[in-house]
Parts: sequence; structure tokens; C-alpha cells
Amino acid sequence: MSKKKNRNYWPQGIIGMILAVVAGGAYTVNLAIHNPVQEDTYFMEKYQKVDKNINKLMNEKIKFDNNFNITYSSKKLKTGLNSFYIELHNKKTNKLVNNADITLLVTRPETNEFNQFIKPSKVEKGQYIFTNIKINKLGRWKLLTNIKVNKFDGYDTYEVYAAK
Repeated sequence: MSKKKNRNYWPQGIIGMILAVVAGGAYTVNLAIHNPVQEDTYFMEKYQKVDKNINKLMNEKIKFDNNFNITYSSKKLKTGLNSFYIELHNKKTNKLVNNADITLLVTRPETNEFNQFIKPSKVEKGQYIFTNIKINKLGRWKLLTNIKVNKFDGYDTYEVYAAK
């Protein structure tokens, strides 16, 4: 009668787990290197400065929103070159504002690769006209604005859709 020898597999299990942890760590590092973190661009500042001054920025935005309304010309853009305008209304006087300093950031929601900072090319009857907006990818785009009027400083975001 032959005696059957019992095998013990726990050493191979430990070695397999160690190799799996090392492979998972290497995969995670590789994934992180190829997909860098995208900074939030809502305030058009470095996140360190936003983090340090967030209460001041939010209070300025509330004051701005209490005094002004922003109107955008369209919800749709087309691929290629576009023109776009923004109107700024004073809530108290119900008049268009002509003396604002506006910076427009055109960006994709998922990446900063296509960011374009644009100043208005002209102001006509309260309309801040932005030209040469390059849209080279279909889908969602964000228009982020920083508007300064006298002592007020406001930020706004607006989504548009790009089609052919």
C-alpha cells in the first residue's frame, strides 16, 4: 500500500500575493503617470491661491451676483472658428455695463489641454464680443468668465455644446 503525501501550498500562496501587490502597485504608478491630475480652473488661479483665499473669493462672487446678471449669446458652437458675445446687466439700474474687464476661458470639462484665454475683441452696445474662438473637438465645452467691474469681481461658468 502506497502512502499519499499531503502537499502544503501556503508558501506559493504568500509568494503569489506578494507578486500581485507589486504588480498592482506598478500598474497604479504607471496609470497615474499617464493620466495627470487636471486643475480646476473655475477661479482661473492656481489651486494653492484659491485654497488660501476661498472665503474672500466666495464673498466677492456673492456681491457680484447680487449686483449683476450675465447673459450668453448661445448654447451651441460649431467646430472651427466661432464668435460669441456676453452681456452684463446691472440689476439695480437695469442697464448694460460697458466698462467691465472680462476674461473668457474656453476649456473642455475633462482636460486643460484645449484651454484658450480670450479677451473681448470689441464692446458694442453693452455686448462684449469674443472672436477667434477655436473649437476643434465635438462635444461639451465650458466657458469660464472672470469679470471685474469697479470694486466687484465675479466668476461664472457656462456650458456649450460643439457640433459640426
